[in-house]
Amino acid sequence: MRLPALFEQGTDMIARSEYLERMRCLRQRVAEAGLEAFLVSSEDSIYYLTGVSYRPLERPFFILVKPEGKQVLLVPALEQEHLRAAPNVDEVLHYWDYPAPVGQGWAERLLELLEGFGQVGVEPSLPQEIASRLAHLSPRTLPLVEALRVVKSPAEVEMLRDAARYADLAVEKLLATSYYGVSELELFAQGRAVQLRIMKERGYDVLTSSVLVGSWPAPLSAQPHGVPTIADRLEVGPHIALGFLRVNGYAAECERTYFLSPPREVERAAFAVMLEARRRAFALVRPGVDCSEIDAVTKDFLQKEGHGGHLLHRTGHGFGLGNHEAPWVAEGCTDVLRENMFISIEPGIYLPGVGGIRHSDTVRVTRDGYECLTHAPTDLASLTITASKRLHRVKGALMRRAAGVK
Repeated sequence: MRLPALFEQGTDMIARSEYLERMRCLRQRVAEAGLEAFLVSSEDSIYYLTGVSYRPLERPFFILVKPEGKQVLLVPALEQEHLRAAPNVDEVLHYWDYPAPVGQGWAERLLELLEGFGQVGVEPSLPQEIASRLAHLSPRTLPLVEALRVVKSPAEVEMLRDAARYADLAVEKLLATSYYGVSELELFAQGRAVQLRIMKERGYDVLTSSVLVGSWPAPLSAQPHGVPTIADRLEVGPHIALGFLRVNGYAAECERTYFLSPPREVERAAFAVMLEARRRAFALVRPGVDCSEIDAVTKDFLQKEGHGGHLLHRTGHGFGLGNHEAPWVAEGCTDVLRENMFISIEPGIYLPGVGGIRHSDTVRVTRDGYECLTHAPTDLASLTITASKRLHRVKGALMRRAAGVK
């Protein structure tokens, strides 16, 4: 599958010159690593270097990056003309298809390109199918592109700011639509409204955009990656509203715990502890701070408050082309915060049989602190919704009837 280059569509705020600079920086890092060639193969890495959106499916794509000389892109034949839009690739070669007759597939063409090179590097995400064909070269696995991506350029900052704005919109719509007994069908449907707003205001690259909007109902919200059905209803307990978006290549999220009936004491107490854990995490966000320190301080507080057995994940993760990428706000991570890194802050408490208590925000590290780019309310009063919302109930009943949901 393919779509024209973003910088040709007008949905991209990133200039051609920035793509050229990204390749220059990568070539410099290839040289510093003592490599004769570096093989870029992941979809996000190729998109980051070229601005060309595509979907590889079973057909692999490769950029052969050298410290000097021509940069070569190898693609399936049906993508050759499309990928010529890449601003910083000197030559676009192709293989026939996948699978292909002997001598016409990606493996043969790739090995031809690599012939004569000694020190070759590959990305950590290289699929095993490809790695096995390169084993005789003993390639070095290096996250060179990931290291470039971790600090965002001014243009990327604006792209991420846009994505965060729509994540906020998603939560706003979920909270506005929710009432005691609302179905997941009605809440998931809000994703369409968010998607249409993006299309109207920013354009929409279907291959680098995605919209996940919904609320995880209690008690399923105690399983962060549990999967609700469209027939599920939100009633008693803590529910988690989620806007999890990628807008024309750049990702953000906003999450809020909310209630559709007065919270019980155990829920109120856990909510207060979660807010204090967030406050402590935010207080540490600034350049020079170890990501692992933020996670350790947050986790230590939650454990001292009696929730050691109610923790399921780290304090946060990075944003960029992916919704989850470096830097990782987690113990065991060696990343140190720098200006214009983007992270989430989302300590969570998960009470079995009750539900999950978690807010999440998209956060930019600034020169001397942080900027929170998502602005949905965080206090318990604002997130306790008891209005009857008669019109929403009528609309919901009609929607469920049309979808055959009880």
